[in-house]
Amino acid sequence: MIGRMDITGFDLNLMKAFDALYAERHVTRAGSRIGLSQSAMSGALTRLRELLGDELFVRTPSGMQPTPRAHDLAGPVSDALRLLRSALQADSFDPATADNTVTLAMTDYAAFVLLPSLMARLSVDAPHINVRVCGMFGRDEAITLLDSGEANVAIGFPVETSARIISSPLFFESFACVVRVGHPAFAGGPSLKAFAAAPHLLVSPEGDRSGIVDRRLADLGLERRVVLSLPQFLAAPFVIAGTDLVATLASRIARRFADAGAGIAIYEPPLELPTWPLHLMWHRRADTHGAIAWLRGIITKIAASA
Repeated sequence: MIGRMDITGFDLNLMKAFDALYAERHVTRAGSRIGLSQSAMSGALTRLRELLGDELFVRTPSGMQPTPRAHDLAGPVSDALRLLRSALQADSFDPATADNTVTLAMTDYAAFVLLPSLMARLSVDAPHINVRVCGMFGRDEAITLLDSGEANVAIGFPVETSARIISSPLFFESFACVVRVGHPAFAGGPSLKAFAAAPHLLVSPEGDRSGIVDRRLADLGLERRVVLSLPQFLAAPFVIAGTDLVATLASRIARRFADAGAGIAIYEPPLELPTWPLHLMWHRRADTHGAIAWLRGIITKIAASA
C-alpha cells in the first residue's frame, strides 16, 4: 500500500517528471519541459510505475492518458513542488503576504523606545506578521537566545561579536538627571554638590549596586547613596515624581515621561557621562534569510528617527 511506502532516498526528480507528464501527456514534450531526453523521461516513467504500482499513463491514439491513480496524484504533487520552489527561492519573502511569527529579544529600554513605532510600521507593511517579544536582561542573554534560535534578532547592549553573532549599532543614547518637579535641592539647577548629596535611585538590569555615575563621582572624590535599586526603568519616573530621590536615566525615556506629564523635571547631569550604544544583533546563520534581513532593515530605519 502506498500509505506504507518508505520514501527514504526517494528521488524528487521523479515528481518533476510526473508533473511534466501530466501536463504534456507526451513523453518527448514532457522531457523537453524539464530538460530531460526522451530516453531519460521514459526511464523516469518506468521507475514511477514500479514505485507506485500503477501504469499512471497509458498510451492511446490521442496521447498518454492518465489513470485514475495519476489524477489523484496530480494535485498533491503539483502543490508540493510549488511549495518546495517557494521555500527554496532566496528572494521569496513578501512582507505584504507573509504570515509568519518573528521573535525579538529586547531589553525593556529597547521595547519602550522602538516597539510602538515598529508595530505601527508592521501593521501597514506586513499586516499578517505576528511578533513575539522575549525579555533580555543580562548582556550575555542575547548570545544564548540567538544561539538557541529562540530569538530571530536581539536589541540591547552590545555583546562581544564572534564568528556566529553579528552586531550593528542602531544609535547612541545619553543620560539625563531626573528629579520631581519642584525638588528643593535643584531649584537653581543640579549642582554637583546637591547631586552627590541627594538620595539616588539606580536602574540596573543586572542587579548592580553601582554604575557609571558612581565611578565618575569616585574620580572626583565623591560618592552617593543609592537608596533604591531597580532591575527595570518603568517604575522609576513614578517613584521619582513622588519622592526626593534623584535618578540618572536614559534621555529618551526621561523625555517621554516628562512630555507625558509624569511630574518629573529633566536636567543635564552635573558631571560628564559617556553615551552608550544600542545594538541590533543576529546570528550569522540568519544573515541572508529574507524575512530576517527585511526585519533588520525596518528596525534600523525606525531607530534612526527614534
